[in-house]
Amino acid sequence: MKKYVPYILLSVMLVTSIVFNVFFAVKTFSRTDERIFKTDEKIFKDSINSIVEIKASTQDIGESFGTAEFIKSDGTLVTNAHVVTYKKIGVYYSFENIEIRFSFEENYRSVSLIKYDTDSDLAVLKLDDLNCAFKAISLGDSSKIENGNQVYAIGNLNNGGLSITKGIVSNANIQVSYDGITRKVIQCDLTIADGNSGGALLDKDGNLIGITTFRLKDNSGNVIYGISYCIPIEVISEYI
Repeated sequence: MKKYVPYILLSVMLVTSIVFNVFFAVKTFSRTDERIFKTDEKIFKDSINSIVEIKASTQDIGESFGTAEFIKSDGTLVTNAHVVTYKKIGVYYSFENIEIRFSFEENYRSVSLIKYDTDSDLAVLKLDDLNCAFKAISLGDSSKIENGNQVYAIGNLNNGGLSITKGIVSNANIQVSYDGITRKVIQCDLTIADGNSGGALLDKDGNLIGITTFRLKDNSGNVIYGISYCIPIEVISEYI
């Protein structure tokens, strides 16, 4: 003779199963959110020995602020040319004093300007005293990025110290005219501001895939926020 489980027992088992599944789904979602948050945090923390604030100055001109990255273990850094140069009567000059500072330091360290190119907006620097805890940043491959990829910008935003923002690649390979020069750049949906110039563009794994270089303006001369343009690491590597 077959024995049937009472309907009330079946109902209890069904409700228990539903409650368990809902609880498991909530916990999984919570852990996923926590994992994403920790990943973002880790990307920033892993970069603080590789990305630095930069200050350039000349007595009769003033100061310029931006960001630079260590790209070689010998103390070589890269930034934007417009961070370390100024234009006077149509001629470009480099600032007399160029210094960098880690996010955890108060005092600046001196660096030497090796070379710069205003057309590509790139400059190469060298740390004068290697007796500090710098770390060459991990380099990615900008030729493999695609539209929609998650990216991070780390830089000295508004000269307030290093900060991080997150966005996506909106156009991985675009030619854009800026200051009368057409450049190959990566267009990103990212918030940057003054001081981010020369800052790091990182992929989802924290690899350097470019450096931020400019924002465009509308027909009234107002800066278009939320869209940034970055020099691909492949262009940087060729220049260096």
